[in-house]
Amino acid sequence: MKHTSSLRRKSKIALTIYLILFIAVIGTVVFQVVEPPIRKQLQQNLDVRTQLLASQVEDKLNNSLSILSSIVSVGSAGLTTQDQADSLYSMFIHIDGIVVSGGLWPKPYSVNAEIPYQSLFYNRASDGLVEQIYSWDNPENGGYDQQDWYRSVVNLAPGEFVWSPVYIDPFTHVQMITASSAYYVQGEFAGVATVDLSLVDLVSYIREHAEQYNLGVSLKDGFGETITHYNFNIVKDIYISQRSFGAFNWQVDVVNSKYLVSDQVFNLVSQVELALIPILLCCILLGYYMLNQYVIRPIVSIAENVRNSKESGTIDFEYNSNDEIRFLVDSFNQKTFYLEEERRKAEVSTEAKSAFLATLSHEIRTPMNGVLGTAQILLRSDLNSEQRKMMRTLYESGDHMMTLLNEILDFSKIEQGKLELDKSAFPLENIIGSVNSVYHTLCTEKGLDFRVHSDVPVDRWYFADKARVRQILFNLLNNAVKFTARGFVEVYFKEIHVGDKHYLSIRVRDTGIGIAKDAQSKVFSPFEQAESSTTRRFGGTGLGLAIVKQIAELMDGSITLSSELGIGSSFEVVARVELATPTTPQLSATYSKNCDGLKALVVEDNRTNAIILEALLKGKGFEVFCAENGEVALERLETDTYDLVLMDNHMPIMDGVEATRRIRKLDSRNAEVLILGCTADVFEETKQRMLAAGVDHIIAKPVKDKEFDDALYFYADKLRQYQDLDKAYQELNQFDDALESLVIDLSIAIDNQAYDQALIALHSIEPMMPSDNLEGKQLLESIQSQVTHQQAPSKDEMDNLVVQLLA
Repeated sequence: MKHTSSLRRKSKIALTIYLILFIAVIGTVVFQVVEPPIRKQLQQNLDVRTQLLASQVEDKLNNSLSILSSIVSVGSAGLTTQDQADSLYSMFIHIDGIVVSGGLWPKPYSVNAEIPYQSLFYNRASDGLVEQIYSWDNPENGGYDQQDWYRSVVNLAPGEFVWSPVYIDPFTHVQMITASSAYYVQGEFAGVATVDLSLVDLVSYIREHAEQYNLGVSLKDGFGETITHYNFNIVKDIYISQRSFGAFNWQVDVVNSKYLVSDQVFNLVSQVELALIPILLCCILLGYYMLNQYVIRPIVSIAENVRNSKESGTIDFEYNSNDEIRFLVDSFNQKTFYLEEERRKAEVSTEAKSAFLATLSHEIRTPMNGVLGTAQILLRSDLNSEQRKMMRTLYESGDHMMTLLNEILDFSKIEQGKLELDKSAFPLENIIGSVNSVYHTLCTEKGLDFRVHSDVPVDRWYFADKARVRQILFNLLNNAVKFTARGFVEVYFKEIHVGDKHYLSIRVRDTGIGIAKDAQSKVFSPFEQAESSTTRRFGGTGLGLAIVKQIAELMDGSITLSSELGIGSSFEVVARVELATPTTPQLSATYSKNCDGLKALVVEDNRTNAIILEALLKGKGFEVFCAENGEVALERLETDTYDLVLMDNHMPIMDGVEATRRIRKLDSRNAEVLILGCTADVFEETKQRMLAAGVDHIIAKPVKDKEFDDALYFYADKLRQYQDLDKAYQELNQFDDALESLVIDLSIAIDNQAYDQALIALHSIEPMMPSDNLEGKQLLESIQSQVTHQQAPSKDEMDNLVVQLLA
């Protein structure tokens, strides 16, 4: 291929054109980038200044209200007229600020039956002298009870007040404003209290503030009248900062009197541009040097070196110049088509595999729901020992089949990068208890010793994905029990601390068949086992350890193996965890498991599954109705009411997602009914679609009795939201033992000054206090406050708490 032009020459021409355009473009670009935040900041600064000014004015006015409250207190105290006069005189002698006068205006004839007006009104002169003013006591002036400031508060409740419009005092010729409030003696209206405020100092303060910060200020009262207007000039494009404040609803408008915000922005942006342009020019020249040194020259070299090769890289873009880059494009594009086709094939294969697994999961889980559901129902029936043993075998075989299916689905999620951790706080002892209860029996049946050793503190709680930790542990123990014919199986727990990071070490050791050295690298690969005969002898998918390895790495950990053929194996998983504060789960002091009187609607197109779910619900006391699809379910919900809906996903005519959406839009109480999604499609996308449609909780098929009970218990409040309250309260007695245990825990924690534990117990007790017991709730809040401040409540308070809880 011949080169008809040079990349270096073209780059120099491009640089020259760029330098010409740069000066014109950079100004616009910098202005567009820098101007908005600068303008916003300048406006915010002006808003802050307005806020400060409004706060100062509001504080001065609010301070006068405390004086008004004191005057009201004097009038309401039932004092003699002389005592009132002395109190008011003393008050006005000591006050300063913008309050210049005020006093009491008793209801006519209330002081003396023969004298209509006897006010106690005092004025504080500029020299500090206080004198009593009698001019309003003259009936010829019309009587003060006919004034607007008096009549406006006659019917107001105690503590309320009214501001007058701003007015010019006829004697001092200054701006004034009056605040009025009614006062009452023994519940009867006795008169009006007032304070008069001079706005001279307030206006002076605003002017000084405006001059100091080059501001224009306009202050208006709640009636829209201008109080002061200083240097407040409105021009085009000026930014006005406005704020209303106080119960009196005054408004202050502020502008920058010296510069427009746009002028300030332009000046600041210009300074930024002038500082940036030399730096950017230097950067451009340096960039060209580096571009030539590290890009252009290598491209030329690459073009010469790949002339005889078509196996490098993938480039696919249009380039119309016949230079070295054109040559690279032509060379690499021959490979691009092939790689693109391979990518499409891989995507189609991945989508097909996901669709296949989703279909496989649904199609297997649907009949298995019938198998395992029937087995669970029969196990609760009256069987003889041989029948029970065979039924147990049937259930365990089906459950094992579901375990294998879950392993395949988990590994599919890992391959697609969709496996995520769901972290929560949990006690390690909870998992250890599960391990003991499950594997002690399994090992005993095989004649193996099962031992659990833990160096972790008994009360240790972790914040991690509990389900994945259990999955790691159970997968390792399943293998250990499966491949061990005699001897023992042991599991060890310990903590590892590296700096501020915490890890949980789980080591499972057995005396089983062991793994040959050359086969140990295979066991962590998917669908592989140590040797081909292992699958035939022991079964399994060969995914268990691959999943454990991926989960451990997802938890920022690792897995190691130590094994000798014929002696045994030891697997150790180290997973990162976070330490958590132990908490006491809050007991739902609501209802028992007896569901008598509740109505359930099973929405299921598979008749076998519908029969299984119907039998399961009837066994718990439900009255059960069935619908073969979402459309029939909606018809039933429009004519009848239910407490629970079990909703399948895949159904003809109308699926579960659409049916749930329409249920939530019903104009009846059924719109809030508890809906449990019951689906054989366990992929996360399906769960999220059902939850987004309005399903409260998802239960995977095959339905397990315990998981179903847990869901009913967790959503007990919603399940029984329409149940008779009297019946609900009768069932509270079932929680007396739990309440007694919590009260004992609380007492012990307080005696031991373990206030954190005491708070946990109090939070668990709180929902058990009857909602209508106000005295009990106040007592509980008082005890919580004391415990929060590391103080022990008295014995009488603790005894009273028990009485209130049992009331």
